[in-house]
Amino acid sequence: MTSKTTSAGETEAALVALLHLIRLMGAELVAGQHRDDVEVLIKAVETKLRAARFPAEMPNQDIAKGLDLAEARLRPILEELRARSEKAHLSDQLLLAPRPSRIH
Repeated sequence: MTSKTTSAGETEAALVALLHLIRLMGAELVAGQHRDDVEVLIKAVETKLRAARFPAEMPNQDIAKGLDLAEARLRPILEELRARSEKAHLSDQLLLAPRPSRIH
């Protein structure tokens, strides 16, 4: 594997693009019939993030700081997905709740 130096701007653009994809995947879950899977996705992301494989030549300090940055960037996205999922569940419950009769 060849080592390529990237600029801070390139790294930031890659992070923004990847976070956008994660946001879209989560939004698809919330919008679809798999709303209950959002919490599973969140737990998997939180658990598996630190299990990522890194090149052997990458300094441990860079890995630790990069993982901390990834967690910090993911946190608001995961919180938004959780909130959207909860809102969708409430909406589902309201739609399924029996409505009081209007006949007096």
